[in-house]
Amino acid sequence: SSGINAEYGETRNLPNTNGSSRCRIGKTEVLVGVKAEVVDVDLHNPKKGKINIAVDCSATASPQFAGRGSEIVEQEILSVLNLLYSSIDALKLQDLCIVKGESCWLLNIDVLYVQCGGNMFDAASIALKAALHSTTMPNVTVSGEGIEMELEISDDPFEVWKLDTSMCPICITLYQEGESFAVDVTEEESECSTGYVHVGVLPSGEVSAMEKCGAGNMDPIALLEMIDAAVRIGEKIHKQLDSHLIAESTTATL
Repeated sequence: SSGINAEYGETRNLPNTNGSSRCRIGKTEVLVGVKAEVVDVDLHNPKKGKINIAVDCSATASPQFAGRGSEIVEQEILSVLNLLYSSIDALKLQDLCIVKGESCWLLNIDVLYVQCGGNMFDAASIALKAALHSTTMPNVTVSGEGIEMELEISDDPFEVWKLDTSMCPICITLYQEGESFAVDVTEEESECSTGYVHVGVLPSGEVSAMEKCGAGNMDPIALLEMIDAAVRIGEKIHKQLDSHLIAESTTATL
């Protein structure tokens, strides 16, 4: 396969969220919801907000997720998404600080698989970027000081601000198949692969993170070719997704 055919669903369609999105790649469909809440800052990061990602592979998405079958997959997807969002300042976490050393926004991000048929990592990362792009954060007014400090969160739908998603990466996963490699593989094809590489690609085409998985050894030259392919595919998907998000936000404001 020479690319990834992703379908981008409508954002802001999940109730009781600050932002949401849906993405489908092949038979895999994933929903992402973002909920913001005010919490205390971490003492070792007094000027930054926080994000917390949770992954849920529903038993109805695939028979392999029945019982405890989903836990290993969920943990691997969570590990990749955490890698993407911790390797660089993918989200400007300082923008989520409300009062330095006191309070900040925590973004609770829920990743839910509705259907599963391979390419789960890439679909989740694309849906996550779209959900963050759609997220609106309410303005907060701070009054008083010390123990008398009060925060007033606006409930005016126009008193909001948007997250900066210009550095949000997406994951491109490449699977080694003998002497060659492939992207956008089915569930069955991924099981036949000897190894695979997750590559975090920024909109600029830079690589932000990389992780090699699987038992097989990878030739260094083949690995470089895989990374080059990931960058080309990643840049293309970023452009397609950004065009979709811009078109959708323009329609929403009409």
